[in-house]
Amino acid sequence: MYKSGHSNVRPVAAVLEADAAEFLRQAHEHLPQMDASTKLYAASQTLLLAMREERVVPALVEICSNLLGCEQLAIVEIERHTGTVLFLGEEGLSPEKREVLIRNEDVLEPRITPGSAWGPSDENGDSALISLGISALVPLWRDQKSSGALVLFQLLPHRRRYEMEDREVLQLLSLYAGPCLRSQSHE
Repeated sequence: MYKSGHSNVRPVAAVLEADAAEFLRQAHEHLPQMDASTKLYAASQTLLLAMREERVVPALVEICSNLLGCEQLAIVEIERHTGTVLFLGEEGLSPEKREVLIRNEDVLEPRITPGSAWGPSDENGDSALISLGISALVPLWRDQKSSGALVLFQLLPHRRRYEMEDREVLQLLSLYAGPCLRSQSHE
């Protein structure tokens, strides 16, 4: 699983830039096949550019759609005091799936743990999330506290499950998506 070796003290852009350079180096070692390093490089570069252009939400949608092959997803923030689900972005989300998220905040919120993505192939499969049709849950965090999630539902028809390299990208997103969104809203 991807884990950054960098300190939380360094700015997120500097960490992403250093990690992207390492992913590119690793990808060159494994040419011509596309492996986890290639996807991690693409995801980190997309996030880095998006931070600079203040378009992190569309970049997260792009990463989930294009790199992970997810055709239904939402980026949500959960208001801790009221339990209100706020939609920051979405792609292909049906009204039914939107309603699932709104009505099940109490199921989602306790499962959003900073720094750890969830997928149905995890050893401790979560029947509540599976029953909601969720294929992956990536935490968004702020100051070491959960504040929302990337919620991925349906994969494209040719995709049956997340491969190992996809899970690496999910883990990268669990570490960087929240800080990238936060840096955009505070600049």
